[in-house]
Amino acid sequence: MKIKYLILALLPFSLMACQTVQNVADHVTTEINATAAKNLTDYRWTYQASTASKPLVLNFNDNQQLSIQTGCNGQGGTWKVEGNTIVTSALVSTMMACADDLMKQEHLSAEIFSDKKVPFQISTTNAQAILTVTDSKGQKHVFTGAKVSDNNVLTNYTWSYQPTNSKKPIVLSFLANDRLSVDTGCNRQNTSWKVENDAIVTGDMASTLMACEPALMKQEQFAGDLLQKRQIPFEVNASNLDQPTLVITDAKGQKYSFVGKMTPEAKYQTEPKTVFMEISPETKSCVGVAPQTCMQVREIKYDDKGVKTYADKDWSLYYGQIEGFEHNPNQRVIVRVKRFEIKNPAADQSSLADVLDMVVEQEIVKKP
Repeated sequence: MKIKYLILALLPFSLMACQTVQNVADHVTTEINATAAKNLTDYRWTYQASTASKPLVLNFNDNQQLSIQTGCNGQGGTWKVEGNTIVTSALVSTMMACADDLMKQEHLSAEIFSDKKVPFQISTTNAQAILTVTDSKGQKHVFTGAKVSDNNVLTNYTWSYQPTNSKKPIVLSFLANDRLSVDTGCNRQNTSWKVENDAIVTGDMASTLMACEPALMKQEQFAGDLLQKRQIPFEVNASNLDQPTLVITDAKGQKYSFVGKMTPEAKYQTEPKTVFMEISPETKSCVGVAPQTCMQVREIKYDDKGVKTYADKDWSLYYGQIEGFEHNPNQRVIVRVKRFEIKNPAADQSSLADVLDMVVEQEIVKKP
C-alpha cells in the first residue's frame, strides 16, 4: 500500500517534469522558427531562370506579408515558418497580359508558393546567401539573397511627394556617395545623409539660387525645413517593389508620404554607358515584331573641348523607346542617355535599354 501511495504522490511531479520538458521543447522550436523567419526577412531573394528575361523576386516582410515580383504581374499573400517549411496562403495577383516567358515564370511562382507548405533551406556559399525551396513535385529552386537595409532601399529609388495645389513634385535622390539631392521644382538642394538609430540624419543644406514663381519658392522653403540638418524619423514600406513608400516626419510630428520609383541602375543591375544622340523631329514607318513608327537618330561624339562630331551623318531608325523621353515632331533635340545592357533579353526584346539622362540641346523646327 505504501508503494501505491508513493507512486500517487510522485505522479504530479512526473507530470510537472513532462510539462517542463514540453515547454522547453516548444520554446526551442519557437526560437528556431523566429531565427529562420528573420533570415528570410533580412534578404531580398532572386531567382533567374535561363529562359526568363526578368528575375523572380521574393520579399518576406516583417508583417508576415509575402510580396512576389514575377517580372510580369505582382503576387502577394501571407507567410510564416513552421519547422523547415514556409507556410503560405493562396496568392492574389494583378492580371496584366505579358510576354510568354514571364507568364510561365508567373505560373511557376504560383505553383511553388500559392497555398503551400514549402520545404526550404538557407545556406551561405562564398559569402552569398542561398535560399533553396522544394516544390510539390520535389524539384528544387535556388534563390540568391541580397541584404535588405534601409540604405539599399533608399538609394535604389527616387522618391516623389506631390504637395497639394503644386504643379511639380518634390523629388529626393539618396546617392551612394552619402549625398542627398532634392529637386524642389524650383531650385535643386543637396546635403549629406546617413541612417542612424532609425532616423535619416542630414547636414547643412546647399542650394542653387534661381528665382521661381512664388508657389515653387514656397515649396522650396518647405523642402528645406523638412530636410535641413535634422534627425528625421522615417518608415519604408517596400512590400510593393514597383511602388514602395517612404514616410518622413517633420519637426512638428506631421507625416509626409513619398512614392518610390526604381532607379535604372537598380532595375538593370549593370553599369551604364553614356551616349549622346540627336533625334530628328521626323519619324518613319518601320517593321520590328510588327509594323510601327520609329524615331530617327544619329549618335554624336564630343571631344575634350566640347566640339561635336557625328559618328554617322545619316539618320538611323531607332526601334523602341528612350525611357523618360517624349518625342516632339516640332523639335530637334540632342539628348544624353544612360545605356544599360539587359541580361537575358526575351527573343523579341533588345539587349540594350536607353534611359534619358538630360536634354543637351533643343530647337524648334518650322515645318514648310
